[in-house]
Amino acid sequence: MPTLTKSARKALPLSLILCFFILCLVINPQRYIESIFSGMLLFAKNVAPALFPFFFFTKLLTGLGMANSLGRALKRPISRLYNAPGESGYILVMSLISGYPIGAKLISDFYENGIFSVKNCKKVSSFTSTSGPLFVVGTVGTLMFSSPKAGYVLFLCHALGALINGLLYRGRKSVSEISAMPASAKDDKLLNNSITSSILSVLIVGGYIAIFSMIIDIAIDIKLVDAIAFLLEKPLSWFSIPSEVASATVISMIEITRGCQAFAQSGIDIKIILPFVAGLLSFGGLSITFQSLTFLKNCKIKTPYYFLTKLTQAIITFLISLVLVRLFY
Repeated sequence: MPTLTKSARKALPLSLILCFFILCLVINPQRYIESIFSGMLLFAKNVAPALFPFFFFTKLLTGLGMANSLGRALKRPISRLYNAPGESGYILVMSLISGYPIGAKLISDFYENGIFSVKNCKKVSSFTSTSGPLFVVGTVGTLMFSSPKAGYVLFLCHALGALINGLLYRGRKSVSEISAMPASAKDDKLLNNSITSSILSVLIVGGYIAIFSMIIDIAIDIKLVDAIAFLLEKPLSWFSIPSEVASATVISMIEITRGCQAFAQSGIDIKIILPFVAGLLSFGGLSITFQSLTFLKNCKIKTPYYFLTKLTQAIITFLISLVLVRLFY
């Protein structure tokens, strides 16, 4: 009887999960093809038009040397706070403006250009993984919660959480290995490279959104969401938090957009749910996590390390939001 190799044994759990997803597609193709289609529609109508320009213009700005200029301006505060190169200030600004997964993409670009070492990539990733105001204020605050004020409070908590989180991973100051980010000598080549890179990056994001749209529906159908939510309900009840928060939390941990929608539709007092939404926005959900890891894997950032940084960021943001919600509501 043939025995599995070591690598095959390690891959066996994931292989079984993938086979299960395929089986679900075979058993109920209409249901899950519609799930993938709804994910693709969400991507085509809302995500791609908003994300593509940010990918494109940040790639252009990087190629034109904006990272060098902004890096010089932010070198002192960034170096003192995070023991990181000044150019990481450019990544922080672009991430706060553009949102997931721009920060991860720029870190990958800097590593591939020989600008960041692996050590610096790990430091910078701890405080430049953020959502942007277009999603937090526009989509979550204004559209879902019908409250721009809620959106601004969420974004303030989110940004502060990222900035404080980086302090936990600053480590020791290392000798700078940075050489200036090279600007492209040919503008036409820079344009072509920026467009090509942006299209590929946006398609990666779209693929994850489509797949996780199906995964979340499978998790709901097989009652996995209900089962995990049931485990969360008891500890939440100790703090008199409604049970609906548990299921919305589980959905957010898989896919943050649908999770925020579940919170908004729960009818629970906004003062109760905003800290949960803030913390989960900082975690990002599995969909955004794997989008970011697609780029960060190029600079040898391991999955457990990235999960740890996102977990601490979520906890810090949650605690900050508990204070700010009391101040603003």
